[in-house]
Amino acid sequence: MKKLMLLAVLLSGCASMSDRPAGVERMYVINCGENHVKDLARWAAADAGKGADFKNHCYLIKHARGWMLWDTGNSDSLAAMPNGNSVLGGMLVQHMKKPLLASLKEIGVAPADIQNLAMSHLHGDHAGNANYFTAATLYMQAPEYEAAFGPEPQKFGFVAANYAKLRDSKAVKLTGDHDVFGDGTVVIKSAPGHTVGHQVLFVRLPRTGPVILSGDLVHYTANWEGRRVPSMNFNPTQSARSMMMVDELMAKTGAKLWINHDPTQSNGLPKAPAYVQ
Repeated sequence: MKKLMLLAVLLSGCASMSDRPAGVERMYVINCGENHVKDLARWAAADAGKGADFKNHCYLIKHARGWMLWDTGNSDSLAAMPNGNSVLGGMLVQHMKKPLLASLKEIGVAPADIQNLAMSHLHGDHAGNANYFTAATLYMQAPEYEAAFGPEPQKFGFVAANYAKLRDSKAVKLTGDHDVFGDGTVVIKSAPGHTVGHQVLFVRLPRTGPVILSGDLVHYTANWEGRRVPSMNFNPTQSARSMMMVDELMAKTGAKLWINHDPTQSNGLPKAPAYVQ
């Protein structure tokens, strides 16, 4: 019943803009680093031996009721490392040419101005700057929260130092989908599989229409089109189900999937301090 009610709220957005109260005003797509992958085998066996330059984004949403940040990107500390930071035995090199704090300053927003924070999951390229946002209310699926702040976060691929300061922040531990502002324009959707509590974000933009921010539901377009699940995912079966859920949501709402790491799709999106509506 709860899911049916939430879907009704999402579908209600099909009414004309004049019939709806003020909701999302605009969204900034912020460059939050790049990840250079030497071999895509971990992401798709079919692409073994190929390399890729994954884009990395943070999304700052201006709603009539305040600011929300989705994902925090690679750590700003990487800006001082021109050759990047090598991880996964050299398979992936992380870069951050421009700090997130500098991008926010260009927009005219300070970390303390952001009232709502949610991350798709807590891997380092999505939670690298989480510690800046202790004043925000944190929205996270309960399994992800318990894994992150439990005794062995490293077993889940999490680096506790990236988000340790959020331990004392106000947190809303989710057990499924959540309508952040109560009007259907910004809805967190539970999409486990890549991590134990992975989530995606449905955003209804005033002119562009509805979009879904993928997190790491998929990493690039070929994996989405082929419904390919990376071997490294926490639960491949859940990943496949989450992709099916998103596909059904797209069909019902007309939403477009914005794949966080896809380089070709990224090139077509205006970047902060420009914004989309």
